[in-house]
Amino acid sequence: MDKILIIDDEEDIRIALKRVLSREGYQIELSESATDAIKRIEANETFSLVISDILMSGMSGIDFTKFIAEKNINLPVILITGNPNLSSAEAAIRYHAYEYISKPVDRTQLLSVVKRALEVKNQKDSDLEKLMLSEKLERALRTQNLDLNRQNAAILNATSDAVITINHKLVIVSANKSSFEMFRFHSPLDLIGQNVRLLFTENKMQKYMNQVSSVLSQEPNKSTLQLSDVTLQRSDSSTFLADIAICSYSLDGDSYYTGVIRDVTQKKMMVEQLIHSERRAFLSVVAASIGHEINNSLTAIQGFVEMASRENADLMLKDRALKVTLNQTEKLRALTSNLLQLGKSVKSNHEKTEILNLNSEITTVLQVFKETAKLKYCQIQRSESEQIIPFRMNSDQFALLLSNILLNAADATNNIGTIEIKTYLQSKKAHLIITDDGEGMSQETLEKIYEPYFTTKELGKGTGLGMFVVKQIVDNFDIKLEIDSNPGKGSKFHFIFPEVSET
Repeated sequence: MDKILIIDDEEDIRIALKRVLSREGYQIELSESATDAIKRIEANETFSLVISDILMSGMSGIDFTKFIAEKNINLPVILITGNPNLSSAEAAIRYHAYEYISKPVDRTQLLSVVKRALEVKNQKDSDLEKLMLSEKLERALRTQNLDLNRQNAAILNATSDAVITINHKLVIVSANKSSFEMFRFHSPLDLIGQNVRLLFTENKMQKYMNQVSSVLSQEPNKSTLQLSDVTLQRSDSSTFLADIAICSYSLDGDSYYTGVIRDVTQKKMMVEQLIHSERRAFLSVVAASIGHEINNSLTAIQGFVEMASRENADLMLKDRALKVTLNQTEKLRALTSNLLQLGKSVKSNHEKTEILNLNSEITTVLQVFKETAKLKYCQIQRSESEQIIPFRMNSDQFALLLSNILLNAADATNNIGTIEIKTYLQSKKAHLIITDDGEGMSQETLEKIYEPYFTTKELGKGTGLGMFVVKQIVDNFDIKLEIDSNPGKGSKFHFIFPEVSET
């Protein structure tokens, strides 16, 4: 509990201040004069804070503050006066009083100042304690610099990392307990006093010694080096991988270099096992999804072809078999196109482009869907227009882009919804808006929509490649894509194509 000393020659003020501060949990001591307060401090009575009146009979509050400042005691003093003036304020500042408050004292102000003063004192006490500890350690280092290992044993042996110190001649002068265990040395003398080259393999030695030399050539205390996946050698000639952090410093005029070595062999093995497991799980999901897509199409084709091949098959059945075959073939072609598109993640400078008419390209894609009955039960709302809306792109890539969006829209509406297609030219840029009244997407789905193989469809009903391919295409051709979607309210895809140069 913080103990506060109140100095005032008026008893009523002392009691009033005590009542206010006691209610806040502080321990309060009272003194009727600065002289009495000094006697108590010289008698080694400790306080966290002093609140003193300035004008008192005998020694003033300014005199008391001067005493504290000259003794260099970490004891904040809050001065209170009923007659504030420039002279007393200047004296308060000169002798480092923490705060200068005028009477009558406001309770809220007083409590706020007291709290801040105690926080400052506690911080200074903590800093002083750390400084004293630091000075104590420094004295220990200076008096025991012939045995750096013993000086730091309590700290260094508490870590599982190897901590090795070398001098400017590359001789190992200190190593903690973990160093002997990590490098499998039975006796400290097998390591201490040896050249640091002992820790490197012959074929890697020159590479790492060049890096170590770069630290040694820098001014001490200003150079650090981080080395990852370093191959180190144990005393039995076995090797392991380690991460090393090296720092330099000066001690009694000599330069030293300390390296913290962490064995990452197990970590690397665990990471590789995790990556291998995730890769296998990932490939299993992808293979299952794509395999179901292909098997579904092949099953439909095989079934209808077998029925159409029977002697009693009528013309209607054969016609239906032909349409199903074409439809499933188109589905497999789209799947193949998406898979092939995965290899085009970087824009090719040799991509063949030309100025196309947006309305004409949309008509071509819709005609293909009509022939293959892909959107047979969906209602396509599109006003035919002869207006030419130019944009520069590859025709096949645009067809793949639009096909993926239309197929997703059809799936979102269970193949019975309404899909609206709108085009227009604005500021010399072609705009394409595709809207559906399907189930829409949540914010979580929107954040993952471009991830490869991410799909909200059941296994075998989607590969998760559609929007990933769309993202690649829009990036390749600098197309801006804006998506607006909410669960139960459908989705809107707005494509803005770059302005077509007249040249």
